[in-house]
Amino acid sequence: MNSPDKPETTTPSFEDTDEVSRPTPDIDSRTTSRPSNQQSQMSNFDWAALGIVILIAAFFAITARLHAQPATSLVPTAVLSATGCGLLVTAIRKLHTSQGVGLREAALGGFFMALLQFMVALTYPGVFDSIGTGQVTGNDFLITWILIASFSIIFSLAGAALGHLSFAPLRPLPARSSSRDSIDEETVNTASRHADEQSAVGASADDIPIEDLIGKPSSHTSQRTIISYFLTILLLGLAPTVAAYIFSASYDFILSFNQFVPGPYPTLRILSALLPWQIPIPIDLNSGIQNIIIFSLLWRIPLFLGNPSSFDLQALEPYIFNGAAFALLLLTTYQYQQGARRANQLTYPGWVTFLSMEAFLGLILVLPANLWVLRGLEGLIQFHDIVIPIRTISILNPLTFALNLITGPLVCVGSGAVLRIFLSKRTV
Repeated sequence: MNSPDKPETTTPSFEDTDEVSRPTPDIDSRTTSRPSNQQSQMSNFDWAALGIVILIAAFFAITARLHAQPATSLVPTAVLSATGCGLLVTAIRKLHTSQGVGLREAALGGFFMALLQFMVALTYPGVFDSIGTGQVTGNDFLITWILIASFSIIFSLAGAALGHLSFAPLRPLPARSSSRDSIDEETVNTASRHADEQSAVGASADDIPIEDLIGKPSSHTSQRTIISYFLTILLLGLAPTVAAYIFSASYDFILSFNQFVPGPYPTLRILSALLPWQIPIPIDLNSGIQNIIIFSLLWRIPLFLGNPSSFDLQALEPYIFNGAAFALLLLTTYQYQQGARRANQLTYPGWVTFLSMEAFLGLILVLPANLWVLRGLEGLIQFHDIVIPIRTISILNPLTFALNLITGPLVCVGSGAVLRIFLSKRTV
């Protein structure tokens, strides 16, 4: 009991001084620092994405050069794989941050894919001699590869944009305007009540998880539907076919503009580059016109002479790019959607659903070209007013048709399963 003669002290105790002098967290500084970090992440160049794209393209370019006879997919494969290249760049970037598209990386990836194929084409015998002796064919050779590089960059940018828009984080559903104020007031009261309870037992407000204070707005979060995934797979799977049609029309226009006779198989010839299994049509390269034949295969895209073997490994490049990119985008978006980024918790879709979507993507990639090329390559040669029909060339039979239908989905499923297992082990 205090004596009445002694004045009451007004000096705060050590506990009080600690509570008073403890600096409160600056909410404004923390909230304003997040946009700056996101902007720095968006401005950073993703070297890992570019390096992975170059490694995949280099692998297929080098393996294609192992054959003395150029495969039919050697020239157009960069254009057909460009949309998948852009998808993969966006998918790898989303592993680090959900912000940004990665257009610079996608453009450089498409350029390096075309550059690697061009360098491989220069290594075939007689190329430099044909360019030096024939001015017309030399110019068309260079114009063709410039056209390939330009369209590879354009389609790679388009693929990156499609991937970013198709797998963007969904916005939460708008709350009802009549109950919005009451919900906000209830949230604030709940947060203050939790803060009072924690301060009563000696815990600071910084130790309270923000999820516990605010709560999970699960009832106001939009979810993706099966229809949205179906439309996304259909859009991404048909992108290489659309790119083949656009590039074929542009290529024929350039040849006609340079007063060069277009080949007899304008579009089906390019679509056949998407088919890994074909009836082989080898060419006798021991003849005296060996250099002329090889040089024609390296730039006359509509001119079809056949694959050296029944299986073309380079034709799998679009499936690898698209299958791997779709798997990464699907897994990353699913994590953001379920809010499983915190506490190293992984919530992936079921294996059956995941593999079914990968298989459906591979089927959409291979089915249009497989159906249209099955009837055979039909064409005409036109010299001014003279039109000469060409005998139909069949490069598919029921066996190769079935093998293509199996190989496309199988490659996409395999690439997706490998990436899912790798991501699961990396985050454990």
